[in-house]
Amino acid sequence: MTKELGRCIKKLRTNLELTQKQLAEGICSQSLLSRVEKGLEIPSVLIIHNICQKLGITVDSLLSSSQLDSPFIQLKKELQELFFRHDFETLYPSLHKKTFALFETHSQATHYYFFLGVCELLYKANPQNAITALEEALSLSSRRSNPLTTHDILISSYLTLAYSELNDEIHALKHLNQCLLFLHKQVEPSEWMPSIYLNIARFYAQQSENLTAIEYVHLGIACCQKQNSTFQLSHLFFELGVLFIQTDRKQSGVRKIKFSLELSSYLDEQFVTAELTRRRKLLY
Repeated sequence: MTKELGRCIKKLRTNLELTQKQLAEGICSQSLLSRVEKGLEIPSVLIIHNICQKLGITVDSLLSSSQLDSPFIQLKKELQELFFRHDFETLYPSLHKKTFALFETHSQATHYYFFLGVCELLYKANPQNAITALEEALSLSSRRSNPLTTHDILISSYLTLAYSELNDEIHALKHLNQCLLFLHKQVEPSEWMPSIYLNIARFYAQQSENLTAIEYVHLGIACCQKQNSTFQLSHLFFELGVLFIQTDRKQSGVRKIKFSLELSSYLDEQFVTAELTRRRKLLY
């Protein structure tokens, strides 16, 4: 029971992109939480109650372990998988009222608004609607976590792009600065980090600051290598190719773009390959 309880707490914590320090804050020491997650210590009833409040679940759900296999967790995993595959055509219509109600019931509406905002920005090409959804996602998330989590910064990175597309420089720079301040701190590895680097690079490219954009693309590629992850790797190499072309290195740029398409095809990233192919046709 003790080990299962610890595994459940750890799983729910990581689902929310919370570190042990962030979850333990105001509840118990980080070392105690670490021992609980390892099954080495049984927490008091008060600590369990406070942990559940922060995780947005009931004590009964945690103790029964049913939360991990609930329809909500399965739905969240499915939506995340669609996001990682860049299958926004399927993701967008999945974000209906019943989906929102399920997220809201589990106090995780921030994730619903995040998925909606990204779809509005990248799939529907509507930055104003994207801003509305992403600002709501960030507001809800910030109430639950202090300091900001990697997921909060991911939201800010998309807001940077959305505000930039509307030529709202003040708000774009506000969210960009949040991202940069976060990256300058020592942060734990996260599957979201390559997306943050990619979005920052795209913002600088929009501002014609190509050398800075190239720097952040390289940081994103290095992050993928360090984490042994391929998420966003094809996009990063494609952006690098575009930036090389724009800085009078066309031959190298064409090679990078070709490599990005070969990589996405090798990784069986169907929707990424289709998107990058369309973008390549617009370049040359």
